[in-house]
Amino acid sequence: MRTIAEEQGSVEQVQTTLNVWSIVTSLTAGGAEVLVSNLSAALAARGVTNRVIALCDAATLGNTIEMEAILAEQIRNGGSDFVSLRLSKKRGPLEGAAALRKLLASSVPDVIHCHTARAVAMVALSGFRGSVILTHHNTRLSFPGYLFRAFDLVVDRYVAISPELEAIYRSLTRRPITLIPNAAAREFDAGAPRTAAGKPCLILSVGTISDQKNYGLVLETAAAMRDSNPEFARPKFLIAGGGQGLDELRMRSQDMGLFEDVEFLGERSDVRHLMASADILLNTSTYEGLPIAIIEAMGMALPIVATDVAGNRDLVAEGENGLLAPLDDPAGLAAAIGRVIVDADLYRSLSQGAVKKSGQFSIDVSADRHLALYRSAGR
Repeated sequence: MRTIAEEQGSVEQVQTTLNVWSIVTSLTAGGAEVLVSNLSAALAARGVTNRVIALCDAATLGNTIEMEAILAEQIRNGGSDFVSLRLSKKRGPLEGAAALRKLLASSVPDVIHCHTARAVAMVALSGFRGSVILTHHNTRLSFPGYLFRAFDLVVDRYVAISPELEAIYRSLTRRPITLIPNAAAREFDAGAPRTAAGKPCLILSVGTISDQKNYGLVLETAAAMRDSNPEFARPKFLIAGGGQGLDELRMRSQDMGLFEDVEFLGERSDVRHLMASADILLNTSTYEGLPIAIIEAMGMALPIVATDVAGNRDLVAEGENGLLAPLDDPAGLAAAIGRVIVDADLYRSLSQGAVKKSGQFSIDVSADRHLALYRSAGR
């Protein structure tokens, strides 16, 4: 028989347990989705009841069902629930609200954390009356800024993943803003810096094929290196990412004659393994939020070569953990890669800097900050 003290402790535990729903667009290997997956496990370990909700099945948006299944299993194995609302590609607010109402009929969370702005209207129309948090994962808004006036009627607090995003929020809303940088899972830890690039050097790019990721610049950089006849062995460029633009990018690579220079790996769940085998992480994005692929690569002691754009420059300090080149400058990126390949001292120094910098982006610190936010918002 349980004692009165044990009964009181049980009641107190029930009262203090948080129930959080996190909404993403679909379950893919994108940065927001990877962060939510990693956070769900870290929060579950802290006693939070989690449900990760995807608006759409992966196939609806042209992504692979294999990756969706792997990430769903990861979430469930980490102690959280996953469900897809199976909305159409349009993801209309009325359609989404109706699907959310069905879920709310059986369970009501303390907090709904939207990781896509589309979900805000759905939550508002669903009848949910708890706390709502929004994280926008890019420095470029995918909607007009004036919509924040409508968001503020629903959203209690905003999470900024970088100082630049925090500044954007402050220009658009008077709601409270919490800065919580993105973070990488614990498994992305090389343990020690690297000494020199391999021969030939393997250059890895990670992320969904999209205009934002600007993979055409990877091809142009590969062509620039090929045409410059470097004194070192020509590097191999590896692109790990899926999406609707993959076939078109492959065809462009063939048209450019990059048969031996570029390899397309598709959407991958073994990014840690790829980074362990690579020598340099290349990011060619036109804009970013705070790219998790760079954070993961730093943890794996990879020097970074990236475009000098918002998000990238929040992580890459020139000459400390990587090198930056102007946007749409394949010759500049090729020159930066060449420097890292031929200068072993520079390579070693950048690798050391990457490991040091990665310590600022711990998933445990991120989970603790989110937990504190949820507790204050859920009161």
